[in-house]
Amino acid sequence: MKPLKFFIESGLVRQGSKDPGESKAMVARASKRLEYVKSQSITEDNASFLFEDIYEIMRECIHSLMAANGYKPYSHEATVAFLEEYYISYFGEKLVEAFNRYRIIRNNIMYRANSVSKYDTIKALDVAENFVKKTSELT
Repeated sequence: MKPLKFFIESGLVRQGSKDPGESKAMVARASKRLEYVKSQSITEDNASFLFEDIYEIMRECIHSLMAANGYKPYSHEATVAFLEEYYISYFGEKLVEAFNRYRIIRNNIMYRANSVSKYDTIKALDVAENFVKKTSELT
């Protein structure tokens, strides 16, 4: 993964003012999306659709943290770079690696019509719950 500096220099992350309001709104949105996904019955037929929402939960959490630090991302890879640079010790390598893996899986679902299993979606939901919990503690 390229460092955050690369994404800033290439314009895929913009620096600006810290925005605590946007930060709180993004984590609130992630929490609402989490509740929605948890209310669904995950099946093999809908697992890929729900996985997309689960990935969005985690992405919204990272966007929340980026807004709190004055960054605006225009790349999904940049969110991973940000997480690695600013919050690896808080989230831990396993969660950061899981998010990056889910980013790739979500991309393959969206652009290659791949699917994901019910089991993997349930595992990802656990990770997303952890993301929301940790992000809520920081905002």
